[in-house]
Amino acid sequence: MNFLRIISITSYSIILLCNISFSQSSLDEPFNVDTDKEIIISATGAAIGVPAIIAMLNTNQLTLDEIDSLNPQDVNAFDRIAIGPYESDVLGDALLYSSFLFPLSFLTYDKTREDFGAVALMYGEAVLLNTSINALVKALTLRNRPYVYDKNSLLEPKFDIEARYSFYSGHTSICAAASFFTAKVFSEYLEDETAKILIWSGAAILPAAMGLMRVNSHWHFPTDVIVGYAFGALVGYFVPELHKSNLGEDVSIYPSIDINRPALSLQIKF
Repeated sequence: MNFLRIISITSYSIILLCNISFSQSSLDEPFNVDTDKEIIISATGAAIGVPAIIAMLNTNQLTLDEIDSLNPQDVNAFDRIAIGPYESDVLGDALLYSSFLFPLSFLTYDKTREDFGAVALMYGEAVLLNTSINALVKALTLRNRPYVYDKNSLLEPKFDIEARYSFYSGHTSICAAASFFTAKVFSEYLEDETAKILIWSGAAILPAAMGLMRVNSHWHFPTDVIVGYAFGALVGYFVPELHKSNLGEDVSIYPSIDINRPALSLQIKF
């Protein structure tokens, strides 16, 4: 279940946060971690994850009448191509779980291995934010998966709660976040431009392949995977970007006090 995955990711991020004092990198490295910043990021992910868990726990499965009333013609023409019979997506699941291990590649390179504590902390935050937001959006939108619209598909999977969590694709989003995070971190350490091109090419191709598998197996509509790809890529790219050692010179985040509407203000110098 998605909410159990969120709990495990939240716990993982908290464990990393508790070890923050041992994972700080020096100022001459591409990234450094700051206690206040990490608390804010991790707390934000947890704050999103908790209502996501609650919303998922309160989601009702589809009834037979609701399933029978669904009309494939109500789906827009672009997404309608994904409608088809339920089938297991073994390859997609394998790539999903493999993507969680992408950052272990940092252990193969001397410079990233030295900063592995800080990098692992950033990765935990990226996964926490990405997974929590995805789960909350799924629970709020309750978009039926493509196979639910297929009249010849088995009824049993249509009654599963997972049948209501089509938007947006978590598999694609997680894969994109892990791929772009790995490419972003490596690009800050490597000097070889050819190596950077190869790494970024792989980062772009893997989640795209994931998206195709999710559509072809009728678990997601094209718009589900497009949004999942885009959002995961943004999270994977910008979490390391927020930790760059020289970021503080150009970017500042501070509270904007208003008794009716508290907020955070972001200031960027160009």
